[in-house]
Amino acid sequence: MSRAFQSSFEAFARAFVQRYWETVKSGRFAMPPNEPVEETLEELLSEISRETGSAPGEATYTLRMISTHGDWWLFTFSNPKGQRGWELVGASARSDTASPHDLLGPVYSGHFGPFLRHITKLANETTTI
Repeated sequence: MSRAFQSSFEAFARAFVQRYWETVKSGRFAMPPNEPVEETLEELLSEISRETGSAPGEATYTLRMISTHGDWWLFTFSNPKGQRGWELVGASARSDTASPHDLLGPVYSGHFGPFLRHITKLANETTTI
């Protein structure tokens, strides 16, 4: 992937993380157990680190968010045919179990699909390729 795509993805990843936690804090996409988020946005963001990457020769980029509590989220994005913006093509998370959960699979997609599409749209509106 080109340096321009890498730079574009880095900006998108920063925006995605920010919008993700802003949306969690807002409660707009409440998910079971529907407990209010009491931490401030700054507190939420201070507990998260992020890593980005891409495999040589692959047309996808990854964003991994890692919490100080050991939870992690892995998102995979592509830029189909050089279009403006990034498209979410995979999402998984690990929290209290050893096996990651497929957030776009049949069990979780009803909750996470709309939420993650919303976050991706917001991050794409914030950044451009």
